[in-house]
Amino acid sequence: TNADGTGLCWDVFRKIYEPSGIRVEFEIMPYARATKLVQTKEADASIGAYLSEYEGVLFSKWHYTQDVVLAIFKKGNVAAWDGEKSLSGNLGWMRGYAFDQYLRTEPRFFEVDRRESGLKMLEAGRLDFFFYTKDELLDALKQGVIKQDDYQIETILKLNVYLTFADNEREREFVKLFDDRMAEFVKSRELLPLYQKWGFEYPFDEQ
Repeated sequence: TNADGTGLCWDVFRKIYEPSGIRVEFEIMPYARATKLVQTKEADASIGAYLSEYEGVLFSKWHYTQDVVLAIFKKGNVAAWDGEKSLSGNLGWMRGYAFDQYLRTEPRFFEVDRRESGLKMLEAGRLDFFFYTKDELLDALKQGVIKQDDYQIETILKLNVYLTFADNEREREFVKLFDDRMAEFVKSRELLPLYQKWGFEYPFDEQ
């Protein structure tokens, strides 16, 4: 979701709505504010939610992408990686993600405001594991925030990402159109070129 209106999400949403005469207008803002505007019906929809993440809104039935969540930790801290069973100590992630809702255990976790802060806490030993979505974590490592060779990276979660809509009659029409069109596109694989164009994994091969 680039600020200039380019990006996978905007392309997908325009392809769904504009043939029906609905112009997609967007505003980029902090996630918590976007969520609140949909709950108070001051905005039609918000993007980037995990299923049933919050109340007072309508969730689409179809997801439009998937977050691959990675766990990064110092090499040697885990003898043999076994997914969630290998987690111990202090976990950290970006504020607002609430990954604890998707783990079977009740971890001791810390929320950080910047990915750089989380990685530096990991480096200093204040965190044992840091979670972040794949693209964002790999981007931070490319920028040299910490020395990647000292760390092990494993997939910890795969979470489908949904649109949420304000809970009223107008938005019920919007969510129905979204789900109907997505069902058609997934069946025809018409969206596949968009995911390839933007370098995202196609999230519907298991449908």
